[in-house]
Amino acid sequence: MSVFNKYLELEGIAELREFFIGNGITKEYGKKEFFMQRGQKHDHVGLILKGGFRYLAYTSDGNEQIVGYSFENDFVVDYGSFQIQKPSVIAGQAIKNSTVLILTYDELNAFYDNCGSDNFRSKVAESIFEDIYGRLISLYCDSPEERYQKLIERYPDILNLVSLKEIASLIKITPETLSRIRRKLSLGSNP
Repeated sequence: MSVFNKYLELEGIAELREFFIGNGITKEYGKKEFFMQRGQKHDHVGLILKGGFRYLAYTSDGNEQIVGYSFENDFVVDYGSFQIQKPSVIAGQAIKNSTVLILTYDELNAFYDNCGSDNFRSKVAESIFEDIYGRLISLYCDSPEERYQKLIERYPDILNLVSLKEIASLIKITPETLSRIRRKLSLGSNP
């Protein structure tokens, strides 16, 4: 099964999910409701049981830029800001009605301290860093078509979960450019 966020493939993630199931508080989020807001400190992290969230950053002129997603069985958090307890640099917004199990900063870190896995917290952070660094390099070095193809190869289910307009935002192109890319690729695969 493919995953959008690579840290979900780490050994120990199943135990973390079980910890959320055993200790988390259930909270419902309506479509477009925020789990966290940019500029605000948040002391909670969630396991998404149903639904999904998009991560939003904002351009200097205030336009939204999608920078990531978390879907069912994934976690919703601005991990870097959360772990150092600084205001969030992004917002997390529900893409549809969502059910989330919530843990606090202290509860999550108690899990890390007692999980029996050496440096699990570091492994999560390193995996997130590797993923984000790879996306940054792709943004600088790959063509828009290559970024689209890499996204679809990595996580083909995204086409069923979010709009093409949102996919365009995620890979930093216009919806019109994405339409041209998709048209070109479909013509190329049909002789």
